[in-house]
Amino acid sequence: MKVEFITTQEAETIKRIMPKSKTMEEYEGFWQQLPAGQVGKMVVSQKDGIKPQTIRSRLNRAGEGLQLKAKTKRVGNTVLFWKE
Repeated sequence: MKVEFITTQEAETIKRIMPKSKTMEEYEGFWQQLPAGQVGKMVVSQKDGIKPQTIRSRLNRAGEGLQLKAKTKRVGNTVLFWKE
């Protein structure tokens, strides 16, 4: 094992190199397709097999990955998302 010491700034710039999953690419696509000034709306049903909280979390991570000022809101089974 090799140990070395680096600055905090260097540590912050190191990113985990890992290919994006198809799921995250899909959610980034939702953000990229969203017209300026519009709000995206996803209504989730039980037959979709996914929870609204999961969708909101994925949208948040995808927005962060694209470095967007993104907002999401969950109301029951509906998830709203928009760019600030």
